[in-house]
Amino acid sequence: MSTNEAPKLHLSEIKPEATLSIIASLGNKKMELPVEYANISMEEYEELTSKYENRFLPLENILREMQNHLQEIDFSGSLSSLELIAITKNGIFHWENVKIAKYSFASGKRIYLATCRRLEGEKYNRRRGVRINIDKMMDIEQGENTYSVLVRDLSYCGVAFIEKSGAQIDPEQEFILHLIDSDDEGEEYLVGRIHGRVNNRKDYEGGGILNGCVISANHAAFLQRYIATKQLEAIRGKKSSKKLQQNMTGEYWQEDMADALKKIE
Repeated sequence: MSTNEAPKLHLSEIKPEATLSIIASLGNKKMELPVEYANISMEEYEELTSKYENRFLPLENILREMQNHLQEIDFSGSLSSLELIAITKNGIFHWENVKIAKYSFASGKRIYLATCRRLEGEKYNRRRGVRINIDKMMDIEQGENTYSVLVRDLSYCGVAFIEKSGAQIDPEQEFILHLIDSDDEGEEYLVGRIHGRVNNRKDYEGGGILNGCVISANHAAFLQRYIATKQLEAIRGKKSSKKLQQNMTGEYWQEDMADALKKIE
């Protein structure tokens, strides 16, 4: 094997602690849906390997709410393509042409199985993560200093912001972005304190310095859900009725995202 070959990850090597998402495309519309590794027993895992060997990834059900009943989303509809993203301690990996189907164990328990013809995912450029436009002034903390910057866009692995007064933030040190949002009444609140580091910077044509930054992988799981919910708001044309904060718990976002995907279909 060539030492220059790009790093790859086999589908079966994905661990439960990985941060996972499915990118669902229909025509020119695309949504990124956070998903979770299924909680299965050793007996259930052995049942799967006896049928599929190592050619599967077990996923928890993605739900949507209809008439006060929770229903599973169906990936077998008119979606044109599905992609899988896995964020691991060794990097971000990507699989194309993913198939997702329901599976029922002998016990009656149901999960999803993700499969694909090409089982090895390739290393994924962090900047290719789905981004949302922000264009809002926020504070960045670095050491004992606090700076006001214009945050342009955000993904689960990166953020871009403009220093209007010129380069002040030290690219050699970690910073903390005070990510803010506004609720459905227009009141601003702190979403979370996001750790990152400047990756590159250049003069911005509108004045100031444009910084492209990498976000700590520790925030990936939350930011995937946050960005997914912001996509949902864009589709609905209105704010979520619940504040999206870093310490948020519960599964309402799964139901809302599944419902939004159904509307795209």
